[in-house]
Amino acid sequence: MTNLWTVENLGEGTYVFRWRPGFYASIFAVTGSGVVATDPIDETAAASYREAIASVTSEPVRWILYSHDHRDHITGARALSPDADVIAHHSVGPWLAARADRNIAAPTRHLGDEETLEFGRYSIELHHYGPNHSRTNSAFVFPAGTGPMLLFVDLVEPGVAPYRELPDTDIIGSIRSLRAASELECRTVMGGHRGPGDPAWVTGYLAYFEELVERTEAAFRRGGGQNPLPGEDGIAMTERFRDEVCRAVTEELRPGYGSWRGFDAWVPKNVDRVLGYVITGN
Repeated sequence: MTNLWTVENLGEGTYVFRWRPGFYASIFAVTGSGVVATDPIDETAAASYREAIASVTSEPVRWILYSHDHRDHITGARALSPDADVIAHHSVGPWLAARADRNIAAPTRHLGDEETLEFGRYSIELHHYGPNHSRTNSAFVFPAGTGPMLLFVDLVEPGVAPYRELPDTDIIGSIRSLRAASELECRTVMGGHRGPGDPAWVTGYLAYFEELVERTEAAFRRGGGQNPLPGEDGIAMTERFRDEVCRAVTEELRPGYGSWRGFDAWVPKNVDRVLGYVITGN
């Protein structure tokens, strides 16, 4: 262990690597046939990821599993293990190819919407419910000592409010995906930054997103939509109206979710993003 990383044994061959603990987290598994490692973060983190894995096993990293296409989670694959097979849902490859990002190793194995991945004696379930936090984000179920553990990177982060302006997020897709994930049999839930936590965080996030949309739509209607005051131009109206909605909805959400870390900093930005959905449909 160093001040840059920690590694935690979750049981059943499953471990969590924490990069700058509290900042990023990735799951890896010692399978008896090699190591399968999720989300190598970036080149700097991947060097420490190698150290963390070597601290618990001499098995090589043979497989790297991407949770989704976002750069902040997957640019370190070559640094982690240049010869590993890179595995991802079939939607990931086309998006990476379209971006032509040379820092990201392209997937070598493409998965369907429902898969059970076998690595020797070790297995991982994949469930892809469509767009949510990104167009490509999948849910995974790993074995752990306390029972099955759901990994749903960035869509469920136990203990904290959803991130800022919900970049690249499909709002209604997130609700659909959380509703589907809530039906999985899991004893804990892990994100790409926080966890493991109680599986109630899945239904908690679902309730939050549903209420966020409902209250933002209501505030939009209550405020009369986008209508300038006399003498007010479109820019001034937009900023005034969005500020009013963000403040009002944040306070309406506070009784249920105000104890979540980042509430004051990020929930107003969540509201602003959902207001954009209410106005545009996207």
